[in-house]
Amino acid sequence: MRVAIVGAGPAGTLLAHELARDGASVTLFDPSHPREKPCGGGLTAKALSLLPQAPDDDPLPCRWLSECRFESGRGESVPVSLPRAVAVAARLELDAWLLRRAREKGAAHLAERVVRVEATGLLHSSDGVDRRFDLIVGADGASSLVRRTLLAPVPAERLMVAAGWYARGTAPMLVRFTPGLDGYLWLFPRPDHVGVGICAPLGSAPTRDILHRLEEEIARHFPALLDDDAGKYAHTIPSPSVDPASILEIAGEGFALVGDAAGLADPITGEGIYYALRSARVLSATLRETGSARTYPERALEDFGRELLLAARLRRRFYAPGFSQRMLRYAGRSRAIRNVLADLVLGEQGYRGLKRRLLGSAPRFLVESALHRLLPAA
Repeated sequence: MRVAIVGAGPAGTLLAHELARDGASVTLFDPSHPREKPCGGGLTAKALSLLPQAPDDDPLPCRWLSECRFESGRGESVPVSLPRAVAVAARLELDAWLLRRAREKGAAHLAERVVRVEATGLLHSSDGVDRRFDLIVGADGASSLVRRTLLAPVPAERLMVAAGWYARGTAPMLVRFTPGLDGYLWLFPRPDHVGVGICAPLGSAPTRDILHRLEEEIARHFPALLDDDAGKYAHTIPSPSVDPASILEIAGEGFALVGDAAGLADPITGEGIYYALRSARVLSATLRETGSARTYPERALEDFGRELLLAARLRRRFYAPGFSQRMLRYAGRSRAIRNVLADLVLGEQGYRGLKRRLLGSAPRFLVESALHRLLPAA
């Protein structure tokens, strides 16, 4: 099978690695390497489990963190210890590392821009050469050319906007909710700098106002991370709706979509690297077992898609006024609730089963809450 993968981010490079390992003829098209991409760069435990094994002489380029601080934006704050470290990487380094793994397995990388694709498998690139493939995979991000050409753009109501900059120095790993914006601010320390960002639903406020909100918050609470020389970024994050059709559409005759091109970020958190990697794994397994992408959307829906559909249903409740305050207030009183938050950070607690686990934690929470009131020092 001859496969063209447009885009060499995490989804595209992992897919190339898997398919080339299985014997497919794989060509990655991406003219932008090496480059940084606006992204927090967080790798949860479940995302890390999907990566190829790191060679001894080429370890994963990341920073390992074992604590995340949550703040409500209204005064509540709680540090959450993680039983297993998470990783934060610069996309410039992570994508290059994954590309090396794909090329080791035999995938070819052409630093050419794809200018047009056709449902017949014909691909036109900036070098003027037309090439034909059995399958064209769109791994080219939120504004995917492959998606726009062979399907349709992700609707605006399914987009979040993220904005921020990269600051010199270091900081704790932090998630701070932003009341009134239905989103959150983050600090993700990388090996030699800090990713500073904020996200909110597209259209909830003008992007310049969202960025201004971030600058105000950082100036007030983390002034050392203000960096006049740092270039500001803004980009969109696509996610599914509550309708299964928003996932069942991600493949058709001669094409398939993975990662952001498929609109597979978490509707609550905007986290997309895990779903980029997972969609690549599901598509590669489908092609290996059936020789076709026809059943890939159904497999993606059953593998991870229903979790995203549930997240889309829960989003309004998650960002409802007062929810983050109550959640962090309870977490400050109860180790059981902090353990739930830790597993959410690690990606080991999904939205399905979350209510059941919280209810199961209630007896312990009541005991710990009573002790908290009676014995503040404890």
